Amino acid sequence: MAENAGADRRLEADKLETFATSVLEQAGLNSDYAAIVADSLVDANLRGIDTHGVVRLDPYVERLEKRGMNRDPNPTVADHGEATAIVDADNGPGQVATRRAIEAAIERANTAGAAFIGVRRSNHFGTASYYTNYAAEQGYIGIAMTHAGPNVTPFGGSDPYFGTNPIAFAFPYDDFPVSLDMATSETAKGSVILAQEEGEKIPPEWAIDEEGEPITDPAQFHALRPMSGPKGYGLALVVDAFCGLLLDTVYGKDVPTMYDDMTEPEGLGHFVGAIDVEAFSNLDSFINRFDSMAANLKRMDTTGDFDDILLPGEPEARKKTRRLEDGIPIGEGVWETLTELGEDYGVSQIE
Repeated sequence: MAENAGADRRLEADKLETFATSVLEQAGLNSDYAAIVADSLVDANLRGIDTHGVVRLDPYVERLEKRGMNRDPNPTVADHGEATAIVDADNGPGQVATRRAIEAAIERANTAGAAFIGVRRSNHFGTASYYTNYAAEQGYIGIAMTHAGPNVTPFGGSDPYFGTNPIAFAFPYDDFPVSLDMATSETAKGSVILAQEEGEKIPPEWAIDEEGEPITDPAQFHALRPMSGPKGYGLALVVDAFCGLLLDTVYGKDVPTMYDDMTEPEGLGHFVGAIDVEAFSNLDSFINRFDSMAANLKRMDTTGDFDDILLPGEPEARKKTRRLEDGIPIGEGVWETLTELGEDYGVSQIE
């Protein structure tokens, strides 16, 4: 459930972003930072990742109100080597510190060939592909990952221990970044949240109840299942090893969720990297080889209901093109929440 497919209401991206920025500003967030957070949310909506779009605006605002998120942070970068650094997020929005981190990674990769940056003392950072796509658009290979609060069972377990722990990669390409952004669970927790917000059922393979039984009612949620059993479990552990163990932050079941105590910072760790394509190959030549690979894939016969073989990131790029033209679909539940936020903070209607 990555899209509000049944939503009749459509909003222009620019208006939605202006609205989200204004709400965040009125909630006390520094204006420059509010624009970054709003951009990340609407970018997710444009690419059809509605689970990480403006549906997240309400909990962000609540966390700002209750001072669990610093309204005017001062993220700082401390070098730990020629190609490594740590960003202290100062308990601000994850988007602010991680955007700074990927910029720092690109700066260092420009001379070192590749660079990796850790982020500490952070909060929820939105979609991992927001940062990897940024790197790819600059001609770099982007890598990003984060741990999250315990929502996913380990393989063979019945209680949550790891988070959805997403990991993303993006590569420079002609019209759009070739982008893989995946939770290490069967789906993102946001998919369950969105389904509950819109009064919809979920597929039984997504999650279990407290008895360990599959559910279709999101209100019965106890834990998500790991993607592909032991493979997803292993990847979730790897992500937490980077973002928790390596960065000396919380890990495993001690990682808070964004819906836990809103008066306390989440203290999350994120890990990003940038690889300069030119350190290994000519950028134009690299993209040309990607074109050749894509052509080979698209010449293949398809099966079932598939009309075309798409590159990772291509469905999102196509959706972004359509939504920029037709507007972003907003479900009734999300619309009601946005309307309430506008009324609470004196921000005029989006439409």
